[in-house]
Formats: sequence, structure tokens, C-alpha cells
Amino acid sequence: MAMPIKITPTLKNEASRKFNETLNAQKNKKLSEETKNKIYSLVNKVLSNSNLPK
Repeated sequence: MAMPIKITPTLKNEASRKFNETLNAQKNKKLSEETKNKIYSLVNKVLSNSNLPK
């Protein structure tokens, strides 16, 4: 049986400020293209060696 959907509360005051600070701080934490390519390569190797249906 499915779980009921909970309504997300609206952030206000201090919680809103902290959320926005965290969000802005994480915008600059992006992976380099080299790191992304290494990750994709590893994922593709794992998937190619698995028995998952294509």
C-alpha cells in the first residue's frame, strides 16, 4: 500500500536563511569534467559486467 504524501512545510526566518546559505555554498561545489568522466567510466564498466537487462 502506498504511503500518504506529506505536505512540505514552508521555511521561514532562521531556517530559510540557513537553507539559502547551504544552497548557495553548494552551487560552487561542482565536479570537474575529468572527475565526471572517471565516474561515468567506472559506472559503465560495472554495468557492462552486470547481469542487468539492457
